[in-house]
Amino acid sequence: MVFTAEQNAFILMTHFRSATHNPDGSWTYSLESCIAQFNEAFPDANIPYDVFVQHKRRVLDRFETKNCICTGKSTGRPSLLIQPAVDDIQQRIEDSPKKSLRKLSAQTGNNKKCTLKLV
Repeated sequence: MVFTAEQNAFILMTHFRSATHNPDGSWTYSLESCIAQFNEAFPDANIPYDVFVQHKRRVLDRFETKNCICTGKSTGRPSLLIQPAVDDIQQRIEDSPKKSLRKLSAQTGNNKKCTLKLV
């Protein structure tokens, strides 16, 4: 299931609203409270328990690492080069080791900036 930006923001807010400050100074968060509030706010979203738990963890991790819950843009292109392309690029580098990355990229048709480790 794809969660909307509104649902992601709601999950984050309910997480922090469910916090309880313990006497030792630590915080406890109620997962059950988050799920109940989410189901109340979005009754048409039938989300299994394990999917909700995993998604909540991802949203919190994104917020802690990026200070944002946005997922960012995706080009849809694969991020890894297939082996024949890697072999072609390595051969071109061996043939002309001082060739610029810009010229190499133009020759191979690979417009992504990449670093190859020659073995």
